[in-house]
Amino acid sequence: MLDTFLARYRARRVWRQATTLTQLAHLTATWLDGTLPTHITYGPNPDPETTGITHTLATVNRTGYLTTSSQPGHPPTVGHDGSVYEQRAAITGHIADPTLLHHLVDTAAHAGLTVITHTADTSTGPDWMIATRQDGQPTAAFGEYVTPVQLRADWHGISDQAHAAVAAAVQVTVVDPVWGRNDVLWPALTHLTAVPATT
Repeated sequence: MLDTFLARYRARRVWRQATTLTQLAHLTATWLDGTLPTHITYGPNPDPETTGITHTLATVNRTGYLTTSSQPGHPPTVGHDGSVYEQRAAITGHIADPTLLHHLVDTAAHAGLTVITHTADTSTGPDWMIATRQDGQPTAAFGEYVTPVQLRADWHGISDQAHAAVAAAVQVTVVDPVWGRNDVLWPALTHLTAVPATT
């Protein structure tokens, strides 16, 4: 137990040492791979729902796309509560590199995916997109604009430089508009090219 506590303490210190968005993204990839024992915003383990896409998520983060939330698509499925759930494949996060953003937008457009972007001054695409339905009713959306105040709360524990980098980056969401489909978004994202962690 003490070893686990010390490992997580050291991991949090690593997070505090990051100063750029790309460094945060590479740390997220390392956490997704299971090498880093904790994430500064999520804790020790990724959501079990993402088990089948964890490798892709790690790859995406190594491109410099800092992901903050994602879900696989799945067709109508009866949940433990008896309700019927269905999902669109979706991912959201932050990109600082204009070239990477352009590549992502082009890749998504070629695959027929919906892209939503936000900065403090501009937005493209819809304001948000419903990504989960319960018994036909919307229960979760991806793509909402996250305010600087909320970003600071979400990323509590990182350096001021890293906070500034996240706040200055473009908020980018990609959603597969087809309900239940899970074999288009993730292969499309693997075409992005990794960038060095030092940038």
